[in-house]
Amino acid sequence: MKYIISFLLWIFATIWVFFWYTQFDINLQHISWKNINFQNLVTDKINDLRESIKNISWKDIENEWKLEKINETKEILDKGYIEPSYISWSQMWDKAMQSYVSAIWDPFTVYLTSKDNKSLHDELKWSSDFEGIWAVVTKDPKWIMVEKLIKDGPAFKAGVKPLDIILKANDTDLSKLPLWEWVKKIKWPKWTNVNLTIKRDDKIINIKVKRDKVELKSVESKIINYKNKKLWYISISTIWEETYNQFLGQTKKLLADGVKWIILDLRWNGGWYLSIWYQIWATWAKKWDIVVQTKYRNSMYNKALKAADNGSLYNFPTVILADSYTASAWEIITAAIKENNEKITKLVWIKTFWKWTIQTIKEFRDGSSLKYTIWKWYTPKDENLSNGVKPWNGLKPDIEVKFDSDSYKKNHIDNQLETAKKTLISLINK
Repeated sequence: MKYIISFLLWIFATIWVFFWYTQFDINLQHISWKNINFQNLVTDKINDLRESIKNISWKDIENEWKLEKINETKEILDKGYIEPSYISWSQMWDKAMQSYVSAIWDPFTVYLTSKDNKSLHDELKWSSDFEGIWAVVTKDPKWIMVEKLIKDGPAFKAGVKPLDIILKANDTDLSKLPLWEWVKKIKWPKWTNVNLTIKRDDKIINIKVKRDKVELKSVESKIINYKNKKLWYISISTIWEETYNQFLGQTKKLLADGVKWIILDLRWNGGWYLSIWYQIWATWAKKWDIVVQTKYRNSMYNKALKAADNGSLYNFPTVILADSYTASAWEIITAAIKENNEKITKLVWIKTFWKWTIQTIKEFRDGSSLKYTIWKWYTPKDENLSNGVKPWNGLKPDIEVKFDSDSYKKNHIDNQLETAKKTLISLINK
């Protein structure tokens, strides 16, 4: 309303000055002021008023009208709606906020109700004996999207994939439920089945997932004897609170065994805790190496994160395994290891997932929150493969090898891993 009043005052002042100026213009030319050119002052004032009118933010006026419309709607319903008991202002507000935010084309920017927000924090914490289907989801008013999966968890084994849209669970339409109720429908009890109706691209498919209680081991490693060489294979399937400690323990074993050649398997890893992946990457870094450049809307906040010291694995030849589900933090790690150690690093994979943005969470006093994209990340060599926040391209491999699932099922042969072994031997023998 203040913009409307200001606008009307400007119009009135302009008309008044114009009237005054036209009435006295003839007389003014016969008046000679010693130090002041009064006619120029009036002209300058008119020009100032014109500029002020140009600078009126019509968007601000329009938005203020829309806010007034919300208040007017509330007042009408308060006074005239036939069944007041049907009205839940808190639910209406939550749905309005969800729809408002979902109009942005960014599946990773969402408004979370207080219960949805609590559910998200529970997922972030994980647990060593967590129950459920082991999928992280994003809730939108129209759909529920799988954001990431835990490798070897129930949903992963059943064939659920990132970016799948889950429409129903046991014939219950999930789009009409808040996230916390959806979680209740799908997680428990353990060792029972849940039938998921999934939209993948333009297809509708049904997948049965057996809920389970899974011990989360995000880091696994072993020594592979290959062509008279000891190769260290390490797989990191996800990041949670204990991942770095698990990784550090495995690294100490590696160094104690004297193994100096590494295959790092990051397939099906969607990333998560930023502080933890930074610690893991730093073991491959030389002092002052850049791990990632972060670029914000306001360029004055742009940063380049660097290693404080030499990592214990910085001069170890490394082959990285990745796939189209390697995303976010792990794409950052992959790019950083590769670009800082090009002579001793190779990438064996198919193109990665493309999630080159990072989100933060703003929590409100009522327990709700806004999870929104705050920055885009760039590789040490200043490359970003996303177009805005939309998918564009993932990191490209040195050696492209598609996973042979039939061979793996029949003979338990991982053709990508076999290629990684051969590639690592070629690096060693250079």
